[in-house]
Amino acid sequence: MLGTLVRRVTVRTLDAVVDKGRSSGSASVRAAATALDRARGVVGLDEIPSQSPLPSWSGDRPDQPMWSSDRNKLRKFQIDRGIIKEEGAEEAESAAAAAEAEAAPVVMVYYKRGCPYSRAAMDLLREREIAFEERDLKGDDATLGWLKIVTGQSTTPQIFIHGESIGGFDELRALDQAGTLRERVEQAPTPAADDELVDELEIADLRARLEAGAEVRLVDVRGAAELELGMIKGAVHVPVAEIDARHGELDADDVWVVYCKAGTRSRQAVQALRHHGFRSAVSLRGGIDAWTAAGGQVVSPREAAPRRRLPVLHPEHSPFEGLSVSDGDVSEQLEGDELVARVKEVLDECRPLVQADGGDIELLDVQGDTVHVRLTGNCIDCPSSQATLKQGIERRLRSRIPQIKAVASPQLNP
Repeated sequence: MLGTLVRRVTVRTLDAVVDKGRSSGSASVRAAATALDRARGVVGLDEIPSQSPLPSWSGDRPDQPMWSSDRNKLRKFQIDRGIIKEEGAEEAESAAAAAEAEAAPVVMVYYKRGCPYSRAAMDLLREREIAFEERDLKGDDATLGWLKIVTGQSTTPQIFIHGESIGGFDELRALDQAGTLRERVEQAPTPAADDELVDELEIADLRARLEAGAEVRLVDVRGAAELELGMIKGAVHVPVAEIDARHGELDADDVWVVYCKAGTRSRQAVQALRHHGFRSAVSLRGGIDAWTAAGGQVVSPREAAPRRRLPVLHPEHSPFEGLSVSDGDVSEQLEGDELVARVKEVLDECRPLVQADGGDIELLDVQGDTVHVRLTGNCIDCPSSQATLKQGIERRLRSRIPQIKAVASPQLNP
C-alpha cells in the first residue's frame, strides 16, 4: 500500500512539472518537458495504476423492508421515468379492475404510519391469523375526509369488517377478548335491504341513451388525480369522500349515473345518495374502464362540464328587489380618492344583501362616470347576477352619487 502511495505522489508531481514546462516561454524548457514526459512513459510513471476492479453486480437487491405505500410510489416513479418497464400492463389493469369490481376486503385497516395503536391492531390480526388489507392515510386527505364522515372519528386506526366500521384498536381488542372477533370475520354480511340495493346501468344502455340524444346527468366520484386520464363528457366531479357534504349541489329529483374507475366507489356513492333522498341514482357497471374498453370517448376535465355564462332568465329576481332607494345625498362633484371613497361607502351598503346570497362585491376601478365592479362567490355565473348589478348596485350608485352614470362588470353581457 505504501508503494502505491509513493507511486501516486510521483506521477502527480511529474504531471505538474511536465505541464508547467510545456507552458513555459522558453523553447529549451518546453523541449526538456517533452523529453521528461517521454522518459517517464518508458519507465511507466505516466499514469496511476488503477485500483482492483470492482466485482460485477449480480443484479440481486438487498432485502430491505419497505412500507407497501413507499414500494408502490417507488415503482410508479421508476415506470414514469422509464427506469423499468411495466410487464403485462394490460393484464395488470384488467386484474386491478376485476379486483376493484369485487366485494371490499373482509377486514380493512386504515392507518397512519408511526401510530402505535395502528401497529398494535395489525399485530393482533396477524397473531389471530386473520387476513386483512391495510392503507396508509399519510397525505391522503380525500380518504381521511371520507373516514371522518363515515365514522365520525379522525383518529387511527379505523377498522372495517365486511365494509362496516367497528372502530379502532380498543374496539378490535374488545371483540377479541369477548371471543367474537373470528365469528364476526367469518360471518357473511347481512344482505342490504331493498331500499339500499344499488341499481347498475350497463355500458351499452348508457351509450344508447347518449346516442339517442337523451339528457344524462353523470357524476364522477374518482379522486382529482384520476381525472387527468379523462372524464365522460358532461360529467360533474364530486369525489366519493365529499358526497355527503356536497349532495346539495345535485338535484335529488333527477336520474344520476355515478361512475368511478371500475364500479366499487360508485356503488358506495349511490348508497350515500340514496340516504339523502336520491331515489333514481344508479352506478355505471364497470366504471370508466369498461366505458373506454367499449369504445366510449373521454374528454379532459376542462371539457367535461365547461362553465358557461347563463342568460338572465329572471332579471327581476335580485337581492335588491323591492328595496327603496333614497334620493342622492351627494350634490357636489367628487374627484380622485374622494370619489373612490364615496363609491366604496355605497358598495358597503349593498354588500350585506349580496353576502346573504353567498356572494360579494369587488371594486375594480372608477373611470369617469363609470364604476367597474365584479361579483364573486355564488354570484359567479349566477343567472341573477346581471339583475343584481343593474337593478341593485348601479341603481344605488346613481341615486347616491349622481355623477355616476353606469356600472361595468365582466358579468354583464355586452
